[in-house]
Formats: sequence, C-alpha cells, structure tokens
Amino acid sequence: MAIRRFSLALAALSLQLAAAAGRPNIVVIMSDDQDVRLGSMQFMDAVQRELVAKGSSFMNHHTTSAQCCPSRVTLLRGQAAHNTNVTNVFAPGGNYEKFALSGEMDDYLPHWLNKAGYRTEYVGKFLNGVNILNWASPPRGWNHVDVFIEPYQTTPNSVVMSENGNTPVWFKGFHQTDIIRAKALDRLDKLTARQDQPFFLFLSPTAPHVDDETATTVPCQRHEGLFLNATAPRTPAFNPPDEVQRNKVSWIRDLKPMGDADVSWADAEYRRRAQALAGIDEMIADVVAKLEEKGVMDNTYVVYTSDNGYHLGQHRMTVGKTTPFAEDTNLPFVVRGPGVPQGAVSTLVGSHLDLAPTFLDIAGVAARDLPPFLDGRSLLPQWRDPQPTRQDSGAGEGGNAEVLNVEFWGTAVVNTPAGLFRSPKNTYKTIRIAGDGVGYLYSHWCETSDVELYNTIDDPHEIKNLALNPTPETKRLLSRLNALLLVTKSCAEDTCRNPWQTVVANSSAAGAVSSLKQAMDPKFDDLFASFPKVSVAKCLPVQLAANEVPFWPASAREGLGLAHRNYTPSMGPSYKFTPRVANDKPEGTAEQRHATLADVMKMARPLTREELDPLQPRGIQGN
Repeated sequence: MAIRRFSLALAALSLQLAAAAGRPNIVVIMSDDQDVRLGSMQFMDAVQRELVAKGSSFMNHHTTSAQCCPSRVTLLRGQAAHNTNVTNVFAPGGNYEKFALSGEMDDYLPHWLNKAGYRTEYVGKFLNGVNILNWASPPRGWNHVDVFIEPYQTTPNSVVMSENGNTPVWFKGFHQTDIIRAKALDRLDKLTARQDQPFFLFLSPTAPHVDDETATTVPCQRHEGLFLNATAPRTPAFNPPDEVQRNKVSWIRDLKPMGDADVSWADAEYRRRAQALAGIDEMIADVVAKLEEKGVMDNTYVVYTSDNGYHLGQHRMTVGKTTPFAEDTNLPFVVRGPGVPQGAVSTLVGSHLDLAPTFLDIAGVAARDLPPFLDGRSLLPQWRDPQPTRQDSGAGEGGNAEVLNVEFWGTAVVNTPAGLFRSPKNTYKTIRIAGDGVGYLYSHWCETSDVELYNTIDDPHEIKNLALNPTPETKRLLSRLNALLLVTKSCAEDTCRNPWQTVVANSSAAGAVSSLKQAMDPKFDDLFASFPKVSVAKCLPVQLAANEVPFWPASAREGLGLAHRNYTPSMGPSYKFTPRVANDKPEGTAEQRHATLADVMKMARPLTREELDPLQPRGIQGN
C-alpha cells in the first residue's frame, strides 16, 4: 500500500512538473518615459539583436494615459484609468496609497497569476508614492517584491530599496541600473532553480526618467561619452513656426518659440536619454543570456516596453510627457517568445490595457475564470500572427480593435533650462483611431471646449488641426468621433472592447456599424448629429463625474469602476521628502559593468532611524 501511495505521489509530482514545464515563463522589462517616435530604440543594440531580430515589434502599441502611475495601474489591473480612478501620480488623483485604499491592490495581476500557479516577482519602480512613510506595507500579491522608496525612486546615484517590506537599504557606490541588473540576474538564478512552477518576473528600472533632484537624465558613468553627436529629431512638429503652432489648442497654442537654450536643452536631454538606455540595453543582454544559460529561453516570453512616451521639442514643449500626441502615447513594444515570429514588424494595435488579459491567456486562464472587470483583450493571437488581415471585423477601417481611449487629469509639466513650466489646464478626453487605412487623433480639452482633429495618415506629426475650419465632410467625421468619445471616456468591460456597438445600440444603426467606415454612411448623419457634445467643464486634477457629463449611455455615470473598487474620498496632497543619503560621485563605472549582487551588497547598508525620519519634508507637492 505504501508503495502504491508513493507511486501515486510520484505520478502526481511528474504531472505537476510536466504542467509547469509546459506553461511559459514571462519576463517584463519596463523602462520609464521612453519614446519610440523619436528613435530611442536605435541606440539599443542588444534590444535590436536579442528581441527585435528574434521576436516581433509592434509599432502601434500605446498607453492610455501618458503618465507613470495611471499607466502602470492600467497595466496591472487591466482597466482604463477612468475605472481604476488612479488618474495622476500625486494625490488626490492617484498614487500608491490610493491604489491600496481602493482595494485594487488586493485584486490585480500578481494575485491572478498566483491563482493560476505562477510565482510572481517584482523588482524596481512600482508606483509613485511608495516612500519612507509606508515602506513597511509593500505591494501585495507578489511572492517577492523589491521596490524603490521615495525620495530615492528616480535618483540613479542615490538608490534605496525595500525588499518584501523590510527596512530600506541604501546601495552605496552603485548606479540604479546596475543594481537592478544585478538583482534581476540573482532572481533568475533562483527562479530557474525551481522546477515546480512557471514564473512571472517584472523588472522596472527608472531610466531614462529624469533625476528628480537635478531635472536631468543621469546615465551610468561609463556611458557618458556615447552618442555625443545625437540631437533631437527635427521633425515638422519640432519647435514649429507660428502658423503651425496656431493649430494647437488650450495652453499649448500659447507657448512661445523655443530659444537657443531650450533647443540645446532638448538636444542634451536626447543624448543623456540615449546614454541612460545603454545601461538598460546591457541589462537586457544579460537577462537574455541568463535565460539561455538556464535553458528556459525557448519557453519564456520576454516583453520590452515603457510606461509612457516622451517629447523633446515637439509643439514647442521642450522636454516632457502628459499630452495626447503620439510622442507621449506611442510606446516601444517588442516581444520574443514561443510562437512569436522572428523579425516581424507589425502595425496591429494594442495598449497597456490589454497586457493583463494577455498574460492571463499565456498562463492558460480560461475565459470563464477571468476577472469580470477587464477592459482590454488578449494580444496573444496577434503576437503569434502579427500581420494584419482584412478578415478581422473593421480591420484597417477604424474597427473596434483600432480604437484607443486616451485620457488625462491634472497638470502638464514641461522641463526647460529655466526650470519647470506647469499648466493646470491639461485635462482632456481623446480617442485615437489607428488602423492601417484610417487614422485620426480627436481630443476634447477642459474648460475651453477646444477640439483637435488630426488625420494621422496624412499628417503623422499631428500639426494640421482639421477641427479649426472644418469642411462639411469633416463636420460629418467630427459627429462620429464625438459619439465614439462619449462612449470610450467612460467605457467598461465589453463596451471598451466593442465601442461602436455601444454607440449605435437601440438605434437605426444597431447591428450595422462596427467601424468608422461604416459609421460614415450618409444615412446615419442625423443619428450622429443628435448625440450630445463631450464636455469637461473644469480643469480638475481628479475625476469627478459631475464635471464630465454627459455620459453615453447615461448609466455609465454610475459606473466608472465603482462596482469593483472602494470609493476613495479626496485624499490630501502628496509629500516630497529630501534624500538623506547619496553617492559622492557618479557611479556606473566600466569596472561595475558586470557587478554581481554580492558585489553590490558589500557596500550596502540599512538606512538609520534618522535617515528614515519622515518629518523632513521638502515641501508639499500638489497638482
């Protein structure tokens, strides 16, 4: 009997190991504030060699909110920002504490993957607001979590991290990117030594984000001599003349031409960003090499992307993000893994909204077991077949899968050599239609009711605003896009995946419209002209339903994700604290290129009680 029980146990273990071996691992590497439209990927040789050449590049991948915290929560929760209600990097709009208080941190990606049998780990930047006040309450759900602590989150030469909620450790004498690389390799050694379950590893360095203390990007010291002749691309949108800038709306229209100092600043930041990405490129080379060394690369998806894009001089904005334009929302996105064609370049549309359902699809989670509130769709089919096909409903014609909702609440910040320029009038609602045959960017701004419309096929730099003096045909188009935006700005679940059907439900067009091309049929002119106009009454730093009426359907006003999160009343302002420890010189030397975690730990030490004193605020950071 004992032998029989042992045999049954051995058989069960064998089945468990076989199941674990059959399901792919997933490694996500996310940079911070990396553009794709301005050519940043050309500076990353390992990415080109190990991921682009051996995987597929998706050129039409976007974030739905061009700012760190809302974008990251959307990825991890699988919901649009208007449903997570994490709408900014600072309170009251959002931050780590709001994510926790909403209850969303108890029901998001790592919990779901754990339930599916995966081991989940996170290393690097999690969300804005993980700080010296709350480090003992680490992000929940991860089997291992090792995160940057503010005010050391974006200070590459002052790195402090808390591992699994333990006392924060100062990693003296090393650059942040080298620390993340060393930790990543150490975690992969441990993860690949386990044979009982697949793993999900999220690596999140903060390069090429600017150092919050200096407002400049800080690369590894060994990379400071690279790309010295690089300059920000002089696209038609770069520091345009008055006759072009007049096409813009709201605060952007009134920006003065960039002077020589501003142009030099944009060029210098472009070089520093390329240099900073060289450190991430080395990390990617080492991560892929480690996966190959351990024999798991063929059964591992490696995804490289960023949280949001970046502009450098476009539309007279010297350096920054937060706008609906392509530089800020279009992201690097490369996938290598099982079944992914090598060297493919795809124009199929995707967004960070789709990544949680994609990872659950990879993990083998059945549709009936998916969280009910997911707004996105699995991208796994297009990873495996990245070439567009006209057999898909509305493909190339502005169909459902080619409609992207983009939204923002709060203040725009532009970095200049004279300091930070801020505009509180940066709340907007946007849709981007990104089909091969049809492309538009349609935005509705707060207070002024300013509208922008760009034909992104004919005008890829988004500088000719067709809404200023619309032709009769453009007016017909505007009526369709207004109706579509009415739906997408408050969509949820299936209405996000199939917005056209929601637009025309219970109308004469029901069942007849699933794309912009179909919606443009003249017989629907009266229908679309009857929709109320999108409105954002005031430029608020938070989402307030009363400020964003009307809704379509009207019941959407009572939605906004509240059925799946706690109500979070307005929180107080965010605090910023002064770093108490820092390296005395730039680190990331050539000698540190292959530093191991053991090397890094030789000089590391926990912060003292005085260094963790939360009563040393630099000031209150509002919106």
